[in-house]
Formats: sequence, structure tokens, C-alpha cells
Amino acid sequence: MSVLKRGLLVTIFVARLVASTPIGWTQTPQSLQSRILKADPKRYHSVQDAKDWKNPYLIVRREGIEIVGLTAAGQAIPVDSVSGLLKGSPDSAWPYGLVVAVQDIGLVSEGDLPRIEANRKRLLMLLKRLGIAVDLWPSA
Repeated sequence: MSVLKRGLLVTIFVARLVASTPIGWTQTPQSLQSRILKADPKRYHSVQDAKDWKNPYLIVRREGIEIVGLTAAGQAIPVDSVSGLLKGSPDSAWPYGLVVAVQDIGLVSEGDLPRIEANRKRLLMLLKRLGIAVDLWPSA
């Protein structure tokens, strides 16, 4: 087979492959409310330990918010970045429906409290705007 024919066949193959590939990455992502069912407290009311919580688990820190399993352990992101990470999480990350657990970090110095409280207040307002229910957990 000549080089020209082989090149033409490869080009056709690649073009068909690209044409049949889903292009979800170019589409606007759906809102969480349109993808995820409403929170179902019956599914999570018996959870007593954070290690058993299956939905997103948010820890409010002085520096921002840690999302267990989505951000690096012990690392906080700005409150404004939480929305993007939650929206980008797969549907399988929400078995209890549209609800997150929120907990303040356990070890704090007294000087950290005002920033933690401010971050929690901003986070709760953001989650409310997104239509996400909150299950508040006591700090450790």
C-alpha cells in the first residue's frame, strides 16, 4: 500500500474516532440540582462517624475549606472555589442526595476563631445559593 493511501486511511480513521467521541467537555456543566436528587435524611441520619459519611465532607479552617477526598489532606481552598469542586464531582459522590457534612476544624487557637467563623458563614451562604443541604457536625 502506498504511503499516500495509508496516510489517507489513518486520517479517515482519526476523523471518525474524533467525530464519535463525546464532547461533554465543551458543554456547559449541568447544575448540581439538575443532576443530583434532593437530600434524603433517611439515608444518612444514622451516620455517627465521619469515616462513614459518603457525600462530600467539608472542614472549615482558618485558611479556607478542606473538602475531604477532593482537596489535599489538610489543605484548604478559598470558599469561592468550593462551588467549582462540588459541581465537578461525579454523581456517584452524592449517594445521600444533595447534602454535605460541614465541620469546623477541631484544633484551633483563639486567634483563629474569627476567621473560621467568617469562612463558615460564607460557606453556608454559598451552599444555600447552590441548593445544597447542610448536615452540621460538631468539631472534633
